[in-house]
Amino acid sequence: MDETGMQEAPMDKKDKVRQRLERLQVLDGVMPTRVADTREARRAWRAVAGDIDTDEVQTADMRSRDLLGASLPEGAVQASAIESLADSDDRREQLAAFARAGIGLFHASGRYLEASTEDRRAQGGNDAVTRVLADGPRLLLETQRLVVRFDDRADSGEIAAILRRYGLYPMDSGALPPGLVRAACTSGNATEIAFALMQDAAVVFAEPDFLEHIGQRYVPTDPGYPQQWHHARMGMERAWDISTGAGVRVAVIDNGFDATHPDLAFGPLSSWFRPTSDLIDADFIPGIDRMPGGWHGTACAGMVAARENNGIGGCGVAFGSELMAVACAPDQVGTQSTLARALGYAVRPALEGVETRGADVVCCSLGADGAAWTMTEGLLEAIEFAAAGGREGRGTPVFWATTNGNHPISADEVCSCPQVIAVGRSTRNDSDNGSGFGDELECLAPGVDVWLPIQGGRHATVTGTSFAAPAAAGVAALVLSAMPELTAAEVRARLRSSCDKIGPLPYVQGRNARYGFGRLNALNALR
Repeated sequence: MDETGMQEAPMDKKDKVRQRLERLQVLDGVMPTRVADTREARRAWRAVAGDIDTDEVQTADMRSRDLLGASLPEGAVQASAIESLADSDDRREQLAAFARAGIGLFHASGRYLEASTEDRRAQGGNDAVTRVLADGPRLLLETQRLVVRFDDRADSGEIAAILRRYGLYPMDSGALPPGLVRAACTSGNATEIAFALMQDAAVVFAEPDFLEHIGQRYVPTDPGYPQQWHHARMGMERAWDISTGAGVRVAVIDNGFDATHPDLAFGPLSSWFRPTSDLIDADFIPGIDRMPGGWHGTACAGMVAARENNGIGGCGVAFGSELMAVACAPDQVGTQSTLARALGYAVRPALEGVETRGADVVCCSLGADGAAWTMTEGLLEAIEFAAAGGREGRGTPVFWATTNGNHPISADEVCSCPQVIAVGRSTRNDSDNGSGFGDELECLAPGVDVWLPIQGGRHATVTGTSFAAPAAAGVAALVLSAMPELTAAEVRARLRSSCDKIGPLPYVQGRNARYGFGRLNALNALR
């Protein structure tokens, strides 16, 4: 759909996916290890990640070689791939994330590459990933999974026959938007099968479900105990006289949360997606028992809904709202279909078997922190589903943190999606602080040196667009608490008109490439 809610023509989607897949480059000979399955091995790969984080790439490469030699048979490995692939900040960030998740990349021998999936498994290799591809700087691990949209006129018998024809078997689609089909291939490569499927008139699109780095959009700073200056900057004190967010459910999607933090009250719909051992699938787990922790998600949740008047810490922008924390991809490595399921569950919990209403506001601060991020059609449909179909057809506002880097948002297909409200970060002094820019930028919100809850029951000073997006989502919760009949588009328009026109640069038709419509003002949004 476009911003007006119009559906794209099926061939438009098919052509778009074809073009996206055609630009992918196969990294010949590069393969991933199996995900490390012992505490000792994971600790060793985390050390590799630490070396990459500190730009000790040669050290990481040497350490990786030792680990590869210990986990794979003699003759399988020609060399570690870390040094050859670490040619940019984006690549180094991804390589570190894969290592932290227990995955190493290596140049495989011809003999290993020619081995069947079963033989690779028997040798201790990764049998869940068939190839490694590149989309510019982005590294994509090709799994044996696909996401397919069939024409609405195709019945179940025709769909089953098409899947059989291409050697595919259907899988549980969970909270993906209705009509999307997940399937697994028994042989061949998912990318080639996707191309073949899209020759069929009954297929709207088919795309591989790649395993990729789904990181966090933050810039860490030293812990401290500053005041929560952002509340005063956005006019929160007077706004709370009108609304605290009561009755509004806010979903925060992230890698993990401190479920025992005393400054957070997790609502009953808080849940998580437990990754399978190979990371390519995830099981829905209701509740917060054994939910993965994470300081980043905890801070995002705290910006929205940290408790007030409890004698500790500060408070959230919408402290009266109900927090719906949804954790996925805890190692920052996963598939976009799992992210799409998290979004689908947030908006319509019944898709994962929980019969109740979904979130009124959704916020996510995950994604590639470099310039480019390619979005799958499955994730796009989940965003469209939320923006148009949430809140019983009134639509659910979807907030997303932009890149922290000084990059054009147009390169990020998620934040440049018309249905996404893309939020950059502002400082105590109302400057833009150099995060993503362009016509796609909706607004700024405080996100530099903000004091928030973090893992371990603590609080710290943190910086990032990751925390600006939940500040904006919190303002939306205040608005919907006071005016629950508003549509998502009407909430968005009200937030736009509320913004203070900060900064020294001119605004053209109310907008500036560096500031969007300005910095949010909660009091103005409620007037």
